[in-house]
Amino acid sequence: MQRLIVFAAACGLASLALAAPHPVESGPISERLQIEWLEHQWTQAASTANRAVLNDLLDDKFFEVFPGEVRRSKRDLLAAASLPVGGSQVLSDVRVQVLDNVAVATGINRYTPAAGYKAVEYRFTDVFVKREDGWRVAAARMRRKETGSI
Repeated sequence: MQRLIVFAAACGLASLALAAPHPVESGPISERLQIEWLEHQWTQAASTANRAVLNDLLDDKFFEVFPGEVRRSKRDLLAAASLPVGGSQVLSDVRVQVLDNVAVATGINRYTPAAGYKAVEYRFTDVFVKREDGWRVAAARMRRKETGSI
């Protein structure tokens, strides 16, 4: 019985460590996997307006370009509201290429603005830079999936 309690406590601690909303530091996992993990952390933080995580993930010179050439800065993203009830963002087909201190991630972001709305798929390209304190998102570009490649 005592072993079961110790095992359950260890599983609980491990799940807390995996759920921690902090950027992944360099370590035993590959840089490609770190970038994939950061993509998912960024999506979750943006959906919930988690400003602390967004501040850690986004480079100070971050900018994002949406369809229609709409631009947002780090300041704009930090000021954005969370998604309404029923809204979601789900990433798929995420691919990462790491080139020294720069990484490029591409994929599909399936965005549902709120309950009752139809999901819209966007192709994204994100550029990460490796700083002394870890990887940061420097630039992002999204385009409606049906309009073709970026």
